[in-house]
Amino acid sequence: MERNYGLIFTLCIGLFFLIGFILVRTIKDKKKLTYFSTGMAFIVMIGMLIFDLIPEIIELNSDELLNKNFSVALSAGFIILGIVLLKCLDIVLPHHQHNHNEHESKHEHEEHTTHVGLMTSISLVIHNIIEGMSVFIITCENIMTGFMATVAVGMHNIPLGIEIASNTEKSKKSIADYIILGLLLLSSSIGALIIYLSGIEIPEVIELILLSVSCGMIIFISLFELLPEIKNYSKERQMYYGIITGIVLVILMILLKQE
Repeated sequence: MERNYGLIFTLCIGLFFLIGFILVRTIKDKKKLTYFSTGMAFIVMIGMLIFDLIPEIIELNSDELLNKNFSVALSAGFIILGIVLLKCLDIVLPHHQHNHNEHESKHEHEEHTTHVGLMTSISLVIHNIIEGMSVFIITCENIMTGFMATVAVGMHNIPLGIEIASNTEKSKKSIADYIILGLLLLSSSIGALIIYLSGIEIPEVIELILLSVSCGMIIFISLFELLPEIKNYSKERQMYYGIITGIVLVILMILLKQE
């Protein structure tokens, strides 16, 4: 029974992204929504790093089953790998150098925001697969704890859904875009299904590697993609409203995890 609930909860996690997509489609002032969602997504991603990913990595590094020096070096190496992977993706994906100058055309800005949305989507798919595994395992141990974890994870998917939908809304949709969108919605369930169908536990060293790569990717998105946008929108009060909302969401996420 708990395993079935685990699959249902992880499916619900992906559906939280739809709330963000719906908000983008229903709110008329897209610029203000972009300012707001950028501020909120930045804070939520930083919160995810500080209160979710990094503590999990530290906990795995302190596990007696793994050699501490080896595990620390392993996690550091794969965090760097996560950053490098997204940097390579940043180079490969079609986009231009985005300098936020006054001569920049509207089309150039839309190209950049679409690029950020695509990179964020790919990194989150990987992150959510890992997160889905974690929520599934938690639910198998305690259904109520799994439910709380689902709500906490889902809450930070709403602003990320707003950010992705805002950045990709005006792009020409391709089959690849729809595939990524589908993966984004189902990625947590994919992670749960891997555990469900295999019937075995993921080795801790593999979990450490996956979490570290995910951590590196989130660091790259936060510091090298969203932070420049935050600086660019520094005169927009909607961006600060987003930051405040993000802080509230992170606090709620922490409180829910402590229940």
